Amino acid sequence: MKNQKNQELSIHQTFKMQDTSGKSNPIRYINAHNGGIQMYGQEPGDMVAWAKTAEMVTYALRTKGSDNTVNAGSSMDFASENGFANDEDAMTLWTEGWNNYVDEINAVGEKPKNIKYGSAI
Repeated sequence: MKNQKNQELSIHQTFKMQDTSGKSNPIRYINAHNGGIQMYGQEPGDMVAWAKTAEMVTYALRTKGSDNTVNAGSSMDFASENGFANDEDAMTLWTEGWNNYVDEINAVGEKPKNIKYGSAI
């Protein structure tokens, strides 16, 4: 029964933080994957997080930061091949999460470096 419950949780999972170091790791690259967005940090292959909701994309950006330029893989253009209903859905998800993040920054300014943010997860 325990394994069945774990499988159910993974099926309905909307967020997975890969980088749990607590340090900044600005997101610089994104891919569509399994109906969500994979976000990568400064090093090639350095996955920071995977998110399936705009709120969790925003959370990853708020927690890890963003590079000046975020590049997207071609999977973002072919999202229907990567678990999304339509090709444009991955970019719509990313854009909504990004816009929420920008709205937060504009409302309160840049996140102070001397404050330790806890995890909401």
